[in-house]
Amino acid sequence: MLQADAQEAKTAAPNDTVAAPVTANDLYREMRIQAGQYAAQNRHQVLVGDFTCDDINDQIVGWVDRDNPEGPFFDVLMVTRHNGQLHSEFKQIPFAQSEQYALCIDDKTAPPVMSWQVNDPEYIRDVIGDGDLCNIAVRVDDFMCDAPQFFWSEKPDESGEHWMFFRN
Repeated sequence: MLQADAQEAKTAAPNDTVAAPVTANDLYREMRIQAGQYAAQNRHQVLVGDFTCDDINDQIVGWVDRDNPEGPFFDVLMVTRHNGQLHSEFKQIPFAQSEQYALCIDDKTAPPVMSWQVNDPEYIRDVIGDGDLCNIAVRVDDFMCDAPQFFWSEKPDESGEHWMFFRN
């Protein structure tokens, strides 16, 4: 991890915090703050790419959380630099077929798979209903029901969140 951060530091502009990509250290610090000191010890998957349509790499991490007293969740932490400041949002997706904002099955053998999907701007406008969203979705797929997707909105919702949920 330290070697990856050293490489990231070489590619980041030293005095330009707006253009600096999210580093592995940024991601794991936010993971500890948002999900607790032991969150990084869970088996997790990391996506690195421009998920906010600002030409700067962001990082997204997901893992199955079996420590929650309310049952298992798939936790997703999205970390970006918004207006030059580190910004993160934490989502907990339950495994419950009865809720729209949920995954269907927790089979305990393989976690849901995170991926990214590039969409046509017409799809964003006509199907999702908000042409101002970034056209890159973060998908969480358990291969049993429709995959929840998250899209970045420059304008936050009423609760201050920028990552908008969508499911077909």
